[in-house]
Amino acid sequence: MKPALAAAALASLALLALGVVALAADPTAVPVAVLEGGDLRSEGEGPGLVGNPLLILLAVVGLGLATAVVTGLLVRVTRRS
Repeated sequence: MKPALAAAALASLALLALGVVALAADPTAVPVAVLEGGDLRSEGEGPGLVGNPLLILLAVVGLGLATAVVTGLLVRVTRRS
């Protein structure tokens, strides 16, 4: 058997095994007693935004800027003369 074919067969079997594990999850619902306390995502503030939106916005903008800088550097380094 060729190495590429053997690797493809092994990868296919691994994906099938992962699918079986995922299908074996417990489909039971959350007990009602847990939900009686209100919205579990907030700490007494009522339903609404979860987390710190300003921090998340800064993180997204920072990630975008970092990606732009790294892309620019890669373009300059790999540029053909």
